[in-house]
Amino acid sequence: MNNTIENEKEEMTIEIGVLISDVLRGIKKFGWVALALAVLLSGIQFYRTRVHFVPSYKTTATFTVHTENQVLTGDNGIAAYSYYYDRETADQLETVFPHIINNKILQSKVCNDLGVDSMPATVNATCVQGTNMVTLTSTGTDAQLTYDTLISVIDNYSFVADYIIGRTKLVMISEPEVAEKPSNSGAWVSSVAKAALVGFALGVLWIVMYALLRKTIRTKEDIRTVLNQHCLGVLPQVVFKKYRREIDQRIILTNPLVGNEFMESLRLIRGTVQGLIDENKNSIMVTSTAPSEGKTLFSVNLASIFAKNEKRVLIIDADLRDSGIQHLLGEDVTVKTKVEDNKYYRIDLIDSLGFYLLSFKPKVESVQKILRTEEIKKKLEVLKADYDLILVDTPPCGIISDATMVAQMVDSIIYVIREDAVIQKTIRAGINSMLETDAEFLGCILNGAAGGIGGYGGYYRYGGYYNRYRYGYSYRYGYSSKYGYSGKKKSKK
Repeated sequence: MNNTIENEKEEMTIEIGVLISDVLRGIKKFGWVALALAVLLSGIQFYRTRVHFVPSYKTTATFTVHTENQVLTGDNGIAAYSYYYDRETADQLETVFPHIINNKILQSKVCNDLGVDSMPATVNATCVQGTNMVTLTSTGTDAQLTYDTLISVIDNYSFVADYIIGRTKLVMISEPEVAEKPSNSGAWVSSVAKAALVGFALGVLWIVMYALLRKTIRTKEDIRTVLNQHCLGVLPQVVFKKYRREIDQRIILTNPLVGNEFMESLRLIRGTVQGLIDENKNSIMVTSTAPSEGKTLFSVNLASIFAKNEKRVLIIDADLRDSGIQHLLGEDVTVKTKVEDNKYYRIDLIDSLGFYLLSFKPKVESVQKILRTEEIKKKLEVLKADYDLILVDTPPCGIISDATMVAQMVDSIIYVIREDAVIQKTIRAGINSMLETDAEFLGCILNGAAGGIGGYGGYYRYGGYYNRYRYGYSYRYGYSSKYGYSGKKKSKK
């Protein structure tokens, strides 16, 4: 029971860690979106409020309202009046006074006084609850007309009020004045700031949605649970430090800047692969779902570390459309010894790395014709007897069918997955296409894991090497075949 609870806590911790990692990755990837939206919305709001700015002037007057009361009749028969207010009057003012201000008769008299056809300003009344105090506010686009409108409303107020609440008297507390500057002169600043904040919030929402909807492979556990496949090992992220001088940024064993962690990971993978092959089944195809996932890098380095263990290793460069081996080897490929050369291919010993490289001559025939040549198939059977290990580097199986043709010639398949690079369903489709071949599916390699050998979290970057392979992801994914994996290896028929 305790172990179950601890496992659940650990899984929750990992999920939170992955989410945080995705958010940070989203900030790095889409942070510019938040800034762009903030600038865009604030610019639009600035244009609306500043460029098309309409000034608004306000004039206010505060006074008390007193109702007339007949108190007595003098000897001469003339009534005497006084003005007062009580709670009933106050409650009545709060309800009735705003209607008096908006009365059409009052507005008509104001228009006649000012010589205009319509009210040049808007007048609102605010009553202080429980008192007879009233504040009139006149708002308009012209300071003088706004002031004149308020004065006219005060002067003509009694003409309408006498019929509604009786004779009244206004006692002025705060006299109205002509506004010297617009009341909204500084409003555009706060308006633009709010627009910028809204734009930035939308950008942050985009980043959070990106993090929540990420459906990629990020850990060894994802390979087991999501893809239902075995993880043969993890290659860590390699980041080169910045130097003032140019440095060798190739991820290859001959480069001393690569680091011990990468070397140790390869040794672990070598031991795993060594236990899965034998003399009769020693040809392995290395492929991936998409470009830039590191299949060529893995093939070259695995061949190198096997060669260091006094093994005869051959790499067959079957990515005839866009080979990456020549670029990765760089100067090392010039240090070679020719072993065989014919119409279709040549074999060279890469002296500095200790393995052999078979390179096709695609200019002679089309790619499909070369791969379908019976001579190539027969030659592969012969080569299997001459080498301890043969690695066939193919194009990504998620894009073109070359990998499927190669899979018919080899004994087994290793599938390279770059951490957090391709959506899960696309990887499943690629693996599914490989499982449908006769080759044995050995398992997957998680490449570019920022957490090192453990293969957890982090942003994937291989210095300058992957700049060469920045294909982008303009190609469309999608396969009509259904997914469903038994998790069992397919034996060769």
